Amino acid sequence: MSKRNTYEFKPDYAVIPGESLLEAIQYLGITQKEFAQRIDLTEQSLNRILKGVQPITYETAIKLEQVTGTSCEFWTNLEVNYQKQLQIQKRMKQVNVSVEWLKQFPVKELCKRGYIKMADDPVKQKIEVLSFFQTNSIKSFNTYVISTKAAARGTAAFKTDPISAVTYIYMGLRNAQRIQTEPYNEAKFKAVLQQARAMTQALTKDFDLELQRLFASAGVALVYVPPIKRVPLSGVCKWVSPDKAMIIMNIRGKSEDRFWFSLFHEAAHILLHGKKDIFISDSSPDNEEELEADKYAADFLIPEKYNSKIKEASSDEELIEMANELGIAVGIVVGRYHHLTEQWYTFKHLIRKLNWK
Repeated sequence: MSKRNTYEFKPDYAVIPGESLLEAIQYLGITQKEFAQRIDLTEQSLNRILKGVQPITYETAIKLEQVTGTSCEFWTNLEVNYQKQLQIQKRMKQVNVSVEWLKQFPVKELCKRGYIKMADDPVKQKIEVLSFFQTNSIKSFNTYVISTKAAARGTAAFKTDPISAVTYIYMGLRNAQRIQTEPYNEAKFKAVLQQARAMTQALTKDFDLELQRLFASAGVALVYVPPIKRVPLSGVCKWVSPDKAMIIMNIRGKSEDRFWFSLFHEAAHILLHGKKDIFISDSSPDNEEELEADKYAADFLIPEKYNSKIKEASSDEELIEMANELGIAVGIVVGRYHHLTEQWYTFKHLIRKLNWK
């Protein structure tokens, strides 16, 4: 290649520098082996440059100028443009992957509740979501979903919408991380549950905060997480460490009978079942551990011997009298009446709606 061909070519797109270098070699009419010898490179290095695998360094660009007659700047600019294009392509791929991945999540809801910040850039938004889950890649997040799904053991929510279920559970986990608890103590927790049962009759204005304090004193972080779309859960139980359990409650239904039954159902999992599983209240009724938790909660609130008397009740006064005898809210007794008779509207006026913050 003669000196008169040393014009500066400035393409508006990037190409593999090796393409231009191959043209230069062909123009000189020599073999690649001979060309490699002239610029003091191995054939392997030259081959990698031609394929775009190895970059053209400034040192190599000077050698190319001496052999081809084309300026050092030409070769370095080719390399810069090529690397820039690679980064643009990489960035576009990241954007496309991020946009698709983010569609699975209730991003606006997470922002509204203060768990993440809203970002205009999809990649930054992806990073926000990954940070919420305390992971650093989509791959590690997927691994977390698989392990959580396995721990939930066939829960219906994971069959229909595992991402939403995981998101809801992690909302609870992030809340639970902010609650300081004493090391878990089974005897203390049983005593706390008795105190909580007694609270059902005369609820204070801040009963939810009082419950949190009581549970925390026994090693259980009780958190309240409003439901999100596609996750119709009443409660979740999970151990977050060997000395700390978590119960997530939502306000679905907002009626006292549902809330208290769900709370003691989740408490039963802590007392009766292992620390490795996640217990979710929408599990199949055929699940043995869920049936055990149901029975525990039912008997804890109202012993089975009262069922026939409750079923035969015909007035408000009878139910109120039984509630006073049991030391629980009349709304819970009505809930048992509904369960036994399936007369869902009878005595419904006796069930209080919980005022939730």
